[in-house]
Amino acid sequence: MSKLEELLKQQAQHQFQQNLRIHRHFLNLQEKFSDNSHPKTFDWNWSATNYNRIALVNMLVSLRGGIDCKYLEIGCESNALFDSVFSNKKVGVDPATGGTNRETSDEFFSSNYEKFDVIFIDGLHKYEQVRRDAINALKSLNESGWIAFHDLLPRNWKEHHVPRLQHAWTGDCWKLAFELAKSDDVDFQILNIDHGVGVLRAKKKDAGVIDMSSDLSEEGYGYFVDNLDVLPRVDWFEGVDWILSYHR
Repeated sequence: MSKLEELLKQQAQHQFQQNLRIHRHFLNLQEKFSDNSHPKTFDWNWSATNYNRIALVNMLVSLRGGIDCKYLEIGCESNALFDSVFSNKKVGVDPATGGTNRETSDEFFSSNYEKFDVIFIDGLHKYEQVRRDAINALKSLNESGWIAFHDLLPRNWKEHHVPRLQHAWTGDCWKLAFELAKSDDVDFQILNIDHGVGVLRAKKKDAGVIDMSSDLSEEGYGYFVDNLDVLPRVDWFEGVDWILSYHR
């Protein structure tokens, strides 16, 4: 065996052991939090919709100046979305990997004075954090701009659960969706694509988000299941028509 083959073998073994440790870690957590389980599972097949967050963000960017659109992305990780956005004026914020700025969203917004045309939020998947990101994003949004949110529709209790129990994870970002749906200052829809992509447009300057945290903070996946019909969900084509209605 050559040195290269030996090196590749060692790397493969290391990756296998690492994946095994992660798998066991998640199994232990699932057992620990089994009392939070819920029988309801939604059969949303995201790969069958043929549209995802990349398609949506690029549509919004094209409507807000195209290559000159000022784009901000919160939570970049592998850059799957960030590298696919064709704007020449883009900023990506992530404390670990991807993007352009190695800092948390709180750190970025605390010193940011720039305004953006399109903002995509896919940072820490916890209600308290995504709520702060939404409020700060509204303050950093140009007039007639758009904000989009990833992971608003968990398919089962494990995808929803905080702390994280598996690789596929939306967290409890859905709680913000209930607030946005009841906020008079914004127009808000959830497109039934790619784990649920919320889209927001402010109705006025200094738009805010209604605070339902005292009611929602302690709620679990059961609340989401029982109240799903309250959320303004649309399919891709309905969502596109709604977005384009602001640009006709």
